[in-house]
Amino acid sequence: MRIMRRFFVILSVLVSWFCGNAQELDSIAYFDPDEVFVVANDVESQERLAACQMVAGEWQYDKPYVHADGASVMGKLGKPIAKSKIKKKLEKAYKKMKINKRWSSMTLTEDSEWKMKVLGLSFGGSYTYDPEQEQLTLRWHGIPLKSHTHRDGKKLYIAFDMDRLLVVLSFISSMSSSETLKSLSFLSQNFRNVTVGFEMKAILKDY
Repeated sequence: MRIMRRFFVILSVLVSWFCGNAQELDSIAYFDPDEVFVVANDVESQERLAACQMVAGEWQYDKPYVHADGASVMGKLGKPIAKSKIKKKLEKAYKKMKINKRWSSMTLTEDSEWKMKVLGLSFGGSYTYDPEQEQLTLRWHGIPLKSHTHRDGKKLYIAFDMDRLLVVLSFISSMSSSETLKSLSFLSQNFRNVTVGFEMKAILKDY
């Protein structure tokens, strides 16, 4: 009997405590893990959209682009002379591959899609942009291709490592054994820490 009395005493205390705190418990929002993930995903989506808006638009090829940091990367030629030399080789190669203002363009949409047109052929996929690192990553069939990319008004500058550019041009032109790509291979062997690519200008309207 004593055990039963103790049990009922403890039970009555718990009931009175619960009833006294029931209103407070009702005021506490129910914790739903799914809601937390939804909020986190929404924030991530907004950040991704804001980043894509920085580079989104229709871009037309304008001229070769060469980017180099530091005074020693260009060797004894000096940066201005070496950059000019590289640009001339790139321009010659681009012309042979029909990469020009008339035939070559790129579209970057706000919803992370890209499309490139060269010689009437279209390539595309998804992309991400990191504004802090100024890194544009194009994905084609899951294969990532990273580039140093920044926008300056109606200009978009896209620069790849030499070796990566060779991969891009080989894919676009199917000229992996050509003299044109061999000349660019020479550049990749003699100019380290130099990124090269395309200077693009906005066409039509920005997205």
